[in-house]
Amino acid sequence: MRWYAIFVKTGKEEEVKQALERQITSCFCCIPKRMVPEKRNGRFVHVVKKMFPSYVFIRVHMNFNLYYQIMNTSNALYFLNFLNKRDRSFMKNSWDDMREGDFFKWIPDEEMDPIMELINLKNDTMEYSTFCLKQDHLAIVDGPLMGMESKIKKINKRSMRAKLAIHFMGVENLVDIGFRFPDSNAAEEKDWRNGIGIWHPSYRS
Repeated sequence: MRWYAIFVKTGKEEEVKQALERQITSCFCCIPKRMVPEKRNGRFVHVVKKMFPSYVFIRVHMNFNLYYQIMNTSNALYFLNFLNKRDRSFMKNSWDDMREGDFFKWIPDEEMDPIMELINLKNDTMEYSTFCLKQDHLAIVDGPLMGMESKIKKINKRSMRAKLAIHFMGVENLVDIGFRFPDSNAAEEKDWRNGIGIWHPSYRS
């Protein structure tokens, strides 16, 4: 089985995922998300946002029949194809020897695996990690980002957001994520804890 990315109509990611899971029993679908804090009307709320808006990722044994079945799914627009010229030339020259699955550009496991390790598979969401900041030195003491300090490129302590570098689809993407402070940083966390609220919209991009 291989990973593929389907570009879908914005805001319809969950609908497409659910439709694919109903139609195709031998597949695994995922919409990677991240939890971030937002301040609204003086209160912090947890907002779940998609890492890659308009994309649904599917792990499946691809063939032509399955491809057309997926493309006939309402709000599914096209498969992501990031073939370079060398890939296309190779495919043209090797046409007769190719398996059906080779006609579709898949996402390498070495790019998808790190993302899947970050998210909770029950809800496809990357939850908060605990950041400990001392004299501009970062230590991530728990959570899915533990041990990944080098991947954090920017930190905003006031908003409790950071930029996470993810190598994906051949390029480095900076993803906006949320984090939390350890309980020992009570002074920095006071406003956050006093004004906390919970909100999980279903289709927010």
